[in-house]
Amino acid sequence: MMLIDPQNKLLQTQIMDLIMKKDPRIVVAKDYNYSCTKLQYKEDGRLFLSFTCFNFNEIFSIAGQYMIDKYYKDYTKEATEVGFHLTFSFDAQSAKEEPKIPKNATEAEKAEIQELKLQIRAENQKLFEKVTKDFSQIRRNFYAAAFEQAFDQINKGETAPKFKYQSRENEVVYAIPDKDALNIFYEISFSDNVDRTLANLIITEIIDAKKNVKMAPPISRSNYQSSILKSAFPEVQNIKVDPNSQLITMTLFKAQNFSKNIEQLSTFLQGFRQYLHYHIHASKTYLHSRIIKRISQFQRSLQQCQFEPEVEKKTEDLFASSGVKA
Repeated sequence: MMLIDPQNKLLQTQIMDLIMKKDPRIVVAKDYNYSCTKLQYKEDGRLFLSFTCFNFNEIFSIAGQYMIDKYYKDYTKEATEVGFHLTFSFDAQSAKEEPKIPKNATEAEKAEIQELKLQIRAENQKLFEKVTKDFSQIRRNFYAAAFEQAFDQINKGETAPKFKYQSRENEVVYAIPDKDALNIFYEISFSDNVDRTLANLIITEIIDAKKNVKMAPPISRSNYQSSILKSAFPEVQNIKVDPNSQLITMTLFKAQNFSKNIEQLSTFLQGFRQYLHYHIHASKTYLHSRIIKRISQFQRSLQQCQFEPEVEKKTEDLFASSGVKA
């Protein structure tokens, strides 16, 4: 999917539908980067969520338990379903049951029961909305947990370990914590010439935009010879540079960027590559629409044209007209 919203819209609508209708069926949503999420509502009233992605083991070893403790401690961790890496379940029957109004109830009792029903209904709705949010953004929570854990550790004055993970087939993300900052290196690669050109333009705009933003984090292009990167990950010195790739670095400071509201920042960081991908395709769509519009205008102009009939011109004897005799 090309949306950059942290919540998967398909899952968001289907989760509430499965819970409210108690519909025993399966919903599978495949996302970019070979990730897949499966929902299954079973007849015993439990909703199962299963998730997988190509770099699961790498990222789960960094902050998997942190993610579970922060977002999924209220759910039951089930035996992993075949073909997936992680499975949770939610018991929809844990929602409170609304009381029924007896036929012989007085008006006062009816009013009291009705008020209680509305209160329970609101509590259940709040519970279902939480489940919907947690389950529909499992991909966001999984990829953002590594950054959130690092921010939490730095904010608490603890030593945050460095980490790296493969974000795409030819791309790696490096994170190097400092005492009061986090240095992040994004390896970005586009094989398509148009995509690569548009990515360069967008990155240049991001770098230039910091001039107009107060307390903007330093963002720049970098390379594998960066002293910070080589010191933390010496193996980068042996990397064969891909002409289609580039390295983007940003430094986030505790006082300015992540002393609070680390969730919103982590959402952006885990989706930075998809942010570029989204805007590249948006730019191409815009350019295509402009081209189609120009072609349509040209075709209309051709249809409205009135061509003059061709007039035969009399050919004169050049020799006769010049007075030259044979």
